[in-house]
Amino acid sequence: MTKSTINLAQLQSLFAPCVFLKWPVGVKGDKRKWKHLTLDDMTPEYLAGLLHGNVGIALGRVSNGLCTIDLDEDELVKPFMEANQWAASTTITRGARGCQIWVRIKGEYPPTSGLKRHGNKCGEWRADGCQSIIPPSIHPDACKPYTFLSSHPVVEIFYNEIQFPVGIIGLPLEDSIDTQHNNPTQHTTEYTQLCHHNTSIATIIEDCPPNLSPMPVTDDCHSFHVSLVEPHIAEEKGHNNSKLFNLAQAVKLAETLGKPVDADMVFDLWWHHSEPYTKKSLNKDTYRCEFRRALGCIQGDPVMKAWQASADVTAPGSEKLDDSRMKRLAAFCYCLRNAEGRFYLSCRKVGTLFDLHHQDAHLWLKALEDMGLLWAVQRGSHKSNKATEYQYIGTDTTAGLPPAKDL
Repeated sequence: MTKSTINLAQLQSLFAPCVFLKWPVGVKGDKRKWKHLTLDDMTPEYLAGLLHGNVGIALGRVSNGLCTIDLDEDELVKPFMEANQWAASTTITRGARGCQIWVRIKGEYPPTSGLKRHGNKCGEWRADGCQSIIPPSIHPDACKPYTFLSSHPVVEIFYNEIQFPVGIIGLPLEDSIDTQHNNPTQHTTEYTQLCHHNTSIATIIEDCPPNLSPMPVTDDCHSFHVSLVEPHIAEEKGHNNSKLFNLAQAVKLAETLGKPVDADMVFDLWWHHSEPYTKKSLNKDTYRCEFRRALGCIQGDPVMKAWQASADVTAPGSEKLDDSRMKRLAAFCYCLRNAEGRFYLSCRKVGTLFDLHHQDAHLWLKALEDMGLLWAVQRGSHKSNKATEYQYIGTDTTAGLPPAKDL
């Protein structure tokens, strides 16, 4: 396909259903808002002028799970194709270098996140909240059209069918392909979002950052432990204490969610990769003791204690709920409250614990508000970096309460 032969019908045959975005020629976007658009907005009138400028596609749930693997360098394309036979049967687009491999994901998938090789960003998993530019758009840097390296209707797969080649670190879902739909109550492996800002578990690494000898993944060094450690590996000096504390939080939360974790193995893996950035005046034993102290401090983490306690609690007012998982959420909120009945809770924490997208978790919490179990005292926001403050009510008295304040 070339710019002169591409038409709307061809784009729809490859990508639809999806939300197409209109941009001026030669740009990837401007100040115009687009995240409000949905499939219902893809009317003949809207699409009529689509090819008059650059064309983008909104990724993720808004386009029925349409996502991309964005590889930055040409040398990464062949190893990825060899590791993923399905990739030969999907659409692949190219801008100035590398490529974007298009997939439609069935079931859950991780949030948008960078791909890494030897500690450096080498691409991106692009999903909710992102958009990608497609042919026949003009690339702003190369000043030439985006092209199709392969043009097939986008393949539909589970996220776990994506195999990142050795040395490329991505974000897996630990749940197997077979159980992803059949067991909706299964907890995902994204629990590290509770303690590591928008970072989920990374994939198995059989390659290491430069100057480090590889540590093989064997039965004694299970891939789960490797993936648990990777987001918290020290990459520069001066941040070892915070990295270790975040790792300790991830370990304790994994244990809370029923994951078998060998804390000593976790530390040994962390030390293996982080040693070049540790203080020379200290040693492995002193760092191990620091890690163990961190684990001891986290024993009383209120979130984990509330989650454990909520399994055996019936929260006041929850008798009006039909769904067992909503009852568990009510019990969790009830166990989180302080002496005044108040607590802080984010949608991402709820999503992690209940295997929900954070937008769906917001609706679950809003339902508890609407049914009179919760009152939002003060709304949190991504901008303020604060969770919403709630008060547990338990009875339908919210009509007499003031509206929540926004941060």
